[in-house]
Amino acid sequence: MAPGRDAVIKVVASSESESDTSEDEQQPEIKKLKNLSLNGTTKDVDDAESDEQVDPGMKTGRKSLYSGKEDKKGRYQWQDTIPEDIGEAAENDKTAKWALLVRNVKVYNDPRKVMAIHSIVVQSPLLKKLLAGVLKNYPGVTVGLQRLEFSGKFEPLIHRWSELQSAISALGSDTEDDRLTKAHADLLQEILIGEFKSLIDTSQDMISKHVMTYEYLWTLFQPGSIVYSRQDGQETALTLQETKYGADAKGQPCFWLTCKYVDWDGAKFGTNKLNLSIYQFSGTRNIAQLRVFPLQYHHDAAALRTRLIERGAKAEALAGPNYKAYHGIAWRHGAFGQKDKHNVKGRIVIDTYGWNRFNPTYAVYVTPLHQKDSATRSRSYDSDDSEDSNGDDSDVDDYEGDDDSGMPIDGQFADEEDASRHVPLTAEQKLTCTPLLRGYSLKNKLWLNFFVNCVQEIEWQKDAFDRLVLPKNQKELILGFTESQRKYRDAFDDVIEGKGRGMIILLCGPPGVGKTLTAESVAEEMQVPLYMMSAGDLGLDPRRVETKLQDILEMCTRWNSVLLLDEADVFLEQRSLHELERNKLVSIFLRVLEYYEGTMFLTTNRVQTFDPAFQSRIHIALDYQELSIDSRRTVWKNFLDSSQQEHTITKNQLHDLARMNMNGRQIKNILKIARLLASRKDEKLSRDHIITTLEVTQHLHNETQFTERARGSIYH
Repeated sequence: MAPGRDAVIKVVASSESESDTSEDEQQPEIKKLKNLSLNGTTKDVDDAESDEQVDPGMKTGRKSLYSGKEDKKGRYQWQDTIPEDIGEAAENDKTAKWALLVRNVKVYNDPRKVMAIHSIVVQSPLLKKLLAGVLKNYPGVTVGLQRLEFSGKFEPLIHRWSELQSAISALGSDTEDDRLTKAHADLLQEILIGEFKSLIDTSQDMISKHVMTYEYLWTLFQPGSIVYSRQDGQETALTLQETKYGADAKGQPCFWLTCKYVDWDGAKFGTNKLNLSIYQFSGTRNIAQLRVFPLQYHHDAAALRTRLIERGAKAEALAGPNYKAYHGIAWRHGAFGQKDKHNVKGRIVIDTYGWNRFNPTYAVYVTPLHQKDSATRSRSYDSDDSEDSNGDDSDVDDYEGDDDSGMPIDGQFADEEDASRHVPLTAEQKLTCTPLLRGYSLKNKLWLNFFVNCVQEIEWQKDAFDRLVLPKNQKELILGFTESQRKYRDAFDDVIEGKGRGMIILLCGPPGVGKTLTAESVAEEMQVPLYMMSAGDLGLDPRRVETKLQDILEMCTRWNSVLLLDEADVFLEQRSLHELERNKLVSIFLRVLEYYEGTMFLTTNRVQTFDPAFQSRIHIALDYQELSIDSRRTVWKNFLDSSQQEHTITKNQLHDLARMNMNGRQIKNILKIARLLASRKDEKLSRDHIITTLEVTQHLHNETQFTERARGSIYH
């Protein structure tokens, strides 16, 4: 390598220039080729054997043909002599001795210069060592290559301009290598300043004033940095991967940013891609007003970083199935690609693995995170409606190779058992973690995308089961069976694996005696989800009923839910010879229930209509009697005590109210109307309010309903 300043750079221009070497020195390879072509034989032979018969007169060697002039259609005309106008290679053993190779091209329509730098090849090992520190972790740059080349807009060197200047300033002159390194680095800096001084000064000036033009956007966004954007109204940080100028689907010019974020696929954390865009604009624009901008330009970057890391930690804690409360907006993909929004207030089950199982079209798949030293260090999201932290360590984790096929590896999602053993996320990964959770709304009965910050803890009704008005031994039987079945479900199996593991409990009796409340109280006591299934959830089309029913039963088994099939007689009615469609529905239920592995409550007041085939599938059948006076008194007292409204009802008045023949639902309705009446008059709830309500609605209670109920065959 030439040590002097004048001997460290070789400039290669695109135009022809005179050579300072002889023809023999310029074209050794060409002469060699010509000799080979004239002699017709060489010792460079392919010794592979052939099954075909060899011509005994065939020569040992090779014959080279060369492309001559092209015809009108661009096809080669082959010839056996080397073209005379082939010229010589611009780079050879002599140019390899220079520290830098600078290629230049002609410039047109620019009165300020006639030549511009096309590319720079860094050949100096000392300069490569310096650039290794400057360009550390810059995506797409491998400094250790034997041939390190920069071209185009020289983005890596422009983005790391400050780091390059600092590294050059820090160079000493103690050793010969230090002096030589500084000479090579100064030369590179001089070349870059001469070519890009105007660009660098303009960009640095705008950045210092926190403004930017569309033309210079690329200088603002450094690959590998953290950028900020709002997605679906959520504050979101992403890792920038690459940028480019282009156009959207409608042909409008825009600046594209390909970003990465951390996401959960139901079994592991990984990264997903998101393309963001900034549309062309004129003049300057405040950096913080861009749709996407580097995180450090946020007006309160430190607080934002803290919030996002805390949100990422919450998202990490919610990985895997979780039963939570939710209050906010959720969304799902609509039929035409838009987002259908839903207002959700109630209980939800967060379950990405279940989402992938029941929504394969929108299944979440991720590129696995590559953890370098996760044991000692603590270090993705859907597009918005438009178009689609610095961590504790400077050594940012790399990501494994990308897969844009839209399918998981080998077509199979990872085993969910790995979910509890995932490596903890680093601070940087929590910062860029998605604010979306996938799960199921039990009230809306829909799979939806939820937002992390809208998830709340459930406020359990801890006394719900205690306030259930049932004989004590009956309550203990129900709760004991359901808890034991959940705990020892896998201990019992049928001859066929997975068959007969469930527990089906039939609750029959007149309206308003607590059948539905029993199932609700059991779920609340066990702190598990309650799935209330009705005829409207399944429809009446036998071709779809089975699929929907199997999905619901599988979800409930997966979540250890209590499944409540209210008014079950609609689907379990006795089959007849004339109603073929209804027979299909009953047959589907008979077959599917056999393989249900969870706890199911069936409620009905028409048990006499049940098909006999269900008798063997029901494990416990409980008959709910009309409420006694004592039971009604307890119901009155429970409803009065549960209200925050004050009342003046005495024990004697409560006893008189209990003597009226009403069920629990009627008592609740009477009290509800009486409370509204008392609130209207701004008075405490009294017996007079209840009597007034009874008088107004007397006609509803005069009829005697269900005085006698036929007992089903299952009680005989």
